[in-house]
Amino acid sequence: MGTGAALAGVESSPGEDASAKSNAPMVGMPISVAPLAERELDPLFEDMQKRAGVNALFPFIYSHEPHRAGVPSTSHFHGGNYAMPHMQYYRDIPLTIEDMHAPEFGGIDVLARVIPVARKHGIRVFCFVLEDNQLPPPVAPHWEPLYEVEHHGNRTKGHPGGPCFNNPLYQAFALGLVEDYARSFDIGGVMWGSERQSGFLNTLSLSQSSGTDVSKTTCFCEFCLKKGRDRGIDVERARTGYDEAARFVRNSRAGRAPRDGYFTEFWRLLLKYPEALAWENLWVTSRHDFKAALYRKVKSVNPALLFGWHVWQNMSFSPFQRAEEDYAVLAENCDFLRPAVYNNVAGARFLDFVKGASESVFGDLQREETLDVLYHQLNYNEAPADKLLATGLSAQYVERETRRAVDGLADHPVQIWPGVDIDVPVDPGQGHCTPESVGQAVKAVFKGGAQGIILSRNYVEMKPANLSGAGAALRELGII
Repeated sequence: MGTGAALAGVESSPGEDASAKSNAPMVGMPISVAPLAERELDPLFEDMQKRAGVNALFPFIYSHEPHRAGVPSTSHFHGGNYAMPHMQYYRDIPLTIEDMHAPEFGGIDVLARVIPVARKHGIRVFCFVLEDNQLPPPVAPHWEPLYEVEHHGNRTKGHPGGPCFNNPLYQAFALGLVEDYARSFDIGGVMWGSERQSGFLNTLSLSQSSGTDVSKTTCFCEFCLKKGRDRGIDVERARTGYDEAARFVRNSRAGRAPRDGYFTEFWRLLLKYPEALAWENLWVTSRHDFKAALYRKVKSVNPALLFGWHVWQNMSFSPFQRAEEDYAVLAENCDFLRPAVYNNVAGARFLDFVKGASESVFGDLQREETLDVLYHQLNYNEAPADKLLATGLSAQYVERETRRAVDGLADHPVQIWPGVDIDVPVDPGQGHCTPESVGQAVKAVFKGGAQGIILSRNYVEMKPANLSGAGAALRELGII
């Protein structure tokens, strides 16, 4: 299980600022690649530290998504590893260095550029890797074999699908990636993110990304089929159960209500096709096994490096995903967890989840009633549906979700570093951040028992005054 070590897990080197010492509370900052590759770094780090006492940097170091790189989306965008891959760690996979290494910014090795300057400022660098939910178009022929297969047998190309946890090619790539970072660079650790959920929940439209095609859920690739058969699951009945669940949601979206009501029809589906639920369990446990393998790999290279998980915000809206992502289980293979508690943008995201749920399992209720039921189930006391877009969720939501994570890890020395919302993008009229609201969310994190904080989601999105609001709260609390 995790070590529960404080920031960086290593003692500071001579000349390092005191903020990098191993007993300092985590004050982390995610950041896209563009400013790290193109701007002068000293003023950048000085601003972070002056405004908010940042002592750890989390660059989006591997991504095929333009916004994480910090560049406009174009048909020519490639993305990939913004550090230089060392190919000895990527044996037996179909990817070349050209497939993996990002050519943007002249192919600069961002970690090699950033780490020595960050250390001078007492800032440790953590590699932030988010699994790609979008098949990288420029290099799709080589990447495609790593991706999931939906239940009709077609390869997925994007969300809600992604790389398959049971695919040995993807396993080899991911293990090689974290080993490469751990051996090749003087980092504080790795944070891995997976903003996906299981196929059956996607089929039932139970997601903050509601409205997706419910007929394209995963995974039924050759490796998952073998694993399922080895478990004694009837694969064809599992497929049929997914088809029936998809039909259930499509009928709801078309206004065709079940004869006996939505919840009864949902429960009847589970009784008729328990194989679908068994396939659900296969996906969930496969992800846990994959996470455990990543953790073991990093620790085998350097036990002092910290390894943790970014926890998708959808888990704080969905009682179903909460059941599948138990904090006590996550804690068995990490040193820290970063639950996303973006309260400002949460209003729109929660209402999107409500929309999907009300077209599915909660179809017997009006959407406002669905929201109220979820509030009761999740122990929230938040704004009504007609005000939620404008207000977002409160600082009390941040405190409750932080406390839930802390309580879930009562028997583990794993630290909780919540990601708080500082200007996460919203549509016009959907919430707003102020220095005061940001400060309230920061205080709520520590009131909830967290050992650190990650100011989120991206430095380049943050208004300077709102970042300063976070810093003011941290100073008032004596954190910095």
